[in-house]
Amino acid sequence: MPGSIAVIIPVYNGERFIRRSLDSVLRQTVTPAEIFVVDDGSKDATRQILSAEYGDKVTLIVQQNGGPAKARNAALRVAESEFVAFLDADDWWEPTKLERQLEAMQSRPDVVANYTGLHKVSETDGHIEDALPILPEKLWPMLRYCNPEIPPACVMARRDAVQKAGGFNERQVGSEDWCLWFELHSLGPMSVCPEPLTDYRMSPGGLSGNGDHMFNDAMKMVDDVLLRGLSGVSRSIWRRRIVSYQAYKACLTCRQAGDKAGERKYMKASLAAWPSPFWVSERFKAYWVTLWRS
Repeated sequence: MPGSIAVIIPVYNGERFIRRSLDSVLRQTVTPAEIFVVDDGSKDATRQILSAEYGDKVTLIVQQNGGPAKARNAALRVAESEFVAFLDADDWWEPTKLERQLEAMQSRPDVVANYTGLHKVSETDGHIEDALPILPEKLWPMLRYCNPEIPPACVMARRDAVQKAGGFNERQVGSEDWCLWFELHSLGPMSVCPEPLTDYRMSPGGLSGNGDHMFNDAMKMVDDVLLRGLSGVSRSIWRRRIVSYQAYKACLTCRQAGDKAGERKYMKASLAAWPSPFWVSERFKAYWVTLWRS
């Protein structure tokens, strides 16, 4: 279906958010051809809300709890549209989001995916912070060593490219989006709509606030994905850089969570992997903060 869009929403116990998310899809200035909601084993009233209030407006897929990667892949297997747009159940879109991205994708047949800027919305106080997206020309080599903070909710991609890339890596629970963006970037360029067309809910809890989980999840990608195509000395150097950067990010995550022991552990690991200040120099600023806090 040329020019058509499939929206894919994984949800787990999302009764608090699913209405806002779905309503933002139904208010789009470009109507999606398909809307898939994948219930990932919810125990709350999510499924009842979908059935009673949205009916045939959405296609509901129900599965046992397997994580967001598996949920998105379930919808990808049955989608038929040319483009797919991902939306997490606790995020939502501005009305022209799909329209702007469709225009951008159709004007650049070589582009495999497009992403938008963000409204970062605090769950605790409702504060909104506009986050400018990274420029496409800076995605490489950044994608090799870190997650460029492009959440699924701001991405539209060509369905055939996502399928060629293998969909979302179901081994990953937190870095599955980074993994897919890496794979897509190897197939072709990505473009950006810099306007904050995606509203991204910032929550103080969750896996993204767990330094150990985020570090270990990233490490699963190193050999099979991030170091692909490298060998010898180059592969060894990049491995150390990746470990150093991910340990640094885990240090900051632990700091934000008030985990001082974790903060020190990961800062030491970051410096041990790559002690030079000429690789991500802000690590050393963070190191002095860690020492001061200790």
